[in-house]
Amino acid sequence: MRLVMIGCGGMGSYQAKKFTELGVRLVGAIDHNEKHRTSFCSTYAVPFSFSSLDDLSFFQGKADAISCCLPDSLHYECCQLALSLGFAVFCEKPLTTSLEQAKLLADQANGLPFMVNFSKRSTPALAALKQVLDEETLGILEQVEISYLQSWQKSHVWGNPEENFRWKWRLLPSYNPGGCLSDLGSHLLDTLFLLFGEVRFEKMVHTLQEAVPIAYQAKLIVGERTSCTLTCSYCDERWDDSLQIRVVGSLASAEINTSLDRKRVRIVQGGEETYLLSPTPLSSSYQEFARWADEGVAGKPDLGDGLRVQALLEEMSR
Repeated sequence: MRLVMIGCGGMGSYQAKKFTELGVRLVGAIDHNEKHRTSFCSTYAVPFSFSSLDDLSFFQGKADAISCCLPDSLHYECCQLALSLGFAVFCEKPLTTSLEQAKLLADQANGLPFMVNFSKRSTPALAALKQVLDEETLGILEQVEISYLQSWQKSHVWGNPEENFRWKWRLLPSYNPGGCLSDLGSHLLDTLFLLFGEVRFEKMVHTLQEAVPIAYQAKLIVGERTSCTLTCSYCDERWDDSLQIRVVGSLASAEINTSLDRKRVRIVQGGEETYLLSPTPLSSSYQEFARWADEGVAGKPDLGDGLRVQALLEEMSR
């Protein structure tokens, strides 16, 4: 696969490492930030680069796909243009900032490979938890708690957001109007869909609003009728970056916390603890996309997954 990276900051560099490890050829880069673009092209030996998305047409015939690593509010423009030029698309989550935009992309895709990077799907502990649920080890499900907690807005653990645009844009409504709900909550919603099949919004419980939401909590229903509490935050100083899930059933409970153990799910039954490893090796979203673009084998999470998350995000942000 020949790939053009659109957005050469922190996430663009992270994706470039993942893709090049798979043998993907980076043939182009687009970023208005000259410093980011120059450093990126030097690191990954990228032959062609531009400062404007308007130059994407240059890569027709030279590239197979693009990866959109821009702030959320720019996803639609980037992906829409890429689809119009016939490129396969790999887009950072969330898909867009509105359901209307997401539907327009779905209408335009017309069979082109299109994936949304809900990267938490490849967490081994999550696969282990899914096995536990599929085998009904916990009995009748009674309660689910899911959270994605980060501290950086207060702790500056990854740098001062006033000085580091990689974090600052997440606090600006012009770039990330959904705040932590769309940024972190999109991962949580995709995870719930993956584990339980159905997810319905009941009510918002709490939000901490600055220019954008920096903390958010809601009540949901997952599966047929299981109550679920969803929490996400940029300002929870207990955890730098932690995805946590607890599922309580009539026979046992299961927990994962990626800050403590990314590979295993903890099961508590009758006062005894056991740990279950992921049953099989997992494909990353990067592997899935490269295979789709090269071999025509459709990958997940796809445009449909992005669309259903977007619909729920819109309902939860009203």
